[in-house]
Amino acid sequence: MLVLPLAACGASAGLPVRDAGGGAQQYAGDDMAVESMAATDSAAPMADGTADRSIIQTGDLSITVTDPTAAAKRVAEIAAELGGYVESQKIDHGGDGAVAAAWLQLRVPAERLDTAFARLGELGEVVSQSRSASDVTAEHVDLQARVAALETSVERLTKLMGGAASTSELIEAEAALSERQQELDGLRAQLKSLEGQVAQSSLGVSLHTRTALPGGPVDFWGGLGAGWDSLIAAAAGGLVLLGILLPWLIVLGVLAFAIVWIVRASGRRKRARLAAAPAPGQAPVPVPGAVPGAVPGAVPGAVPGAGAYPTPGAGPAPGDQV
Repeated sequence: MLVLPLAACGASAGLPVRDAGGGAQQYAGDDMAVESMAATDSAAPMADGTADRSIIQTGDLSITVTDPTAAAKRVAEIAAELGGYVESQKIDHGGDGAVAAAWLQLRVPAERLDTAFARLGELGEVVSQSRSASDVTAEHVDLQARVAALETSVERLTKLMGGAASTSELIEAEAALSERQQELDGLRAQLKSLEGQVAQSSLGVSLHTRTALPGGPVDFWGGLGAGWDSLIAAAAGGLVLLGILLPWLIVLGVLAFAIVWIVRASGRRKRARLAAAPAPGQAPVPVPGAVPGAVPGAVPGAVPGAGAYPTPGAGPAPGDQV
């Protein structure tokens, strides 16, 4: 009976696998050795310094041209002549007074990146340019080693499937093979992408026209349109600001009205009290028909100074009721 370990060709320790003749082999341990050998063999050239370095180069170029649309076509032609291609492209034709411009992302062979910079610079006035390089040699070598080890594992699992003694063993072998194959496909895709970035450098090209104001309209009508747009934007912003402030203005208005009403009411009451009280040193207002110098409320004809109290021993006055 064949005993097939699920992790026979990878990270697990060596487990015995019996073949049809009954012999035991340490396939898992062999696979571990294969992976180690593959990694060592791939890393050896880098340690010796004889292998080519894996460098990802990128660049950006900004050019002032007369006609960005025509210049964009020329950029695509230059990329094709150098063995590259246009990865992405965007063209703004500059309608309604806007500035015409174009943006292109190129992929050119890494060894021709300098030539691309030189030829593209001939299209107009170079405003700015930049370059960068990233060394991915270690990552490249690691991916190559892992792919080689997984390819060996897949081959061994394929051979083990041919010696399966039962259906269950065959199903287990297929499951293990499927898992390994998926991992191998993923690593191959990563390796292919990395090698593509190394082989084809990325170059961004920006094409634009010169204007009287940097980044502004190119003519009078463009400036007029920009002014009108700014006016509309300012009006819209003012309405938004008014909408934000209106609730606060209402609350503040109510509070201000209440304070003014309270202050005015208090002032009216104070003025009324001052008007009712005579000023200090002011003579009282004479009562019509009163005798000058008479005590207010005194009986006419009465002796001044005589009070309402009777003189001791005096009888009742004529006309007084007893």
